[in-house]
Amino acid sequence: MSAVRFDYTGERVLVTGAAGLIGRALVRRFADAGAAVLAVDVDAAGLAVHDGDRRVATMPGDLAREDVADAVFARLARDGGLDVLVNNAAMTGVRTPFADIGAGVWDAVVAANLRSAYLLSVRAVRHWRDAGRGGAIVSLSSPGASRAHENQSAYDVTKAGIEALSRAIAVELGGLGIRANCIAPASVVEEVRPATDLPAGRTTAPEEVADAALFLASPAAAQLNGHVLRVDGGLHARLRTGPSEERGRDS
Repeated sequence: MSAVRFDYTGERVLVTGAAGLIGRALVRRFADAGAAVLAVDVDAAGLAVHDGDRRVATMPGDLAREDVADAVFARLARDGGLDVLVNNAAMTGVRTPFADIGAGVWDAVVAANLRSAYLLSVRAVRHWRDAGRGGAIVSLSSPGASRAHENQSAYDVTKAGIEALSRAIAVELGGLGIRANCIAPASVVEEVRPATDLPAGRTTAPEEVADAALFLASPAAAQLNGHVLRVDGGLHARLRTGPSEERGRDS
């Protein structure tokens, strides 16, 4: 159990990609903090992990489709609105060299990762703007937004796009109390283990990513907008990927 404590009692939170490793942690941590959570994922069977938790409502659907995004916000409106949007949904399994990636695969990754974030974010900001109130968006980015993975060009492009989207929202709507920030986690695994490629010396727990989301969505981060919070064990700070690569080099 995390020692981090935030109070989201009475808050309504939408978490996408809620059936995945990070998504499950996000749903659980916001619910434990008192929020009413709507958990959405294209994986209807995977959402069953939240069954039995009265604090969590589930809804399956492909969030890259406008009709699904509309249905999600219609449900939120019926249930009392929205305070926090967490854009976590992503297609992560594509490993294809850029020279070999087809347009269909490229479009599918962009739709799942970036189009879905746009469709939900634009509806969220309209909801808050029209209601004359603020709100918080937290989107999951990646170290790949600024440093390329091999064979994951489409994924990296979408994460860079999510960071750009967050900055645009911050600049255009920050004056209305609407905030949009990103988390860029690295090496997230269910069971933490040693990792020589990270300065921290270990991998990242999904709960640590969720704790960062609770912080960014809270009043404690009121003056953070358009920011990327790197939950990566120091990966971004390191010039090279591991200590072995430092040996024998002058610079």
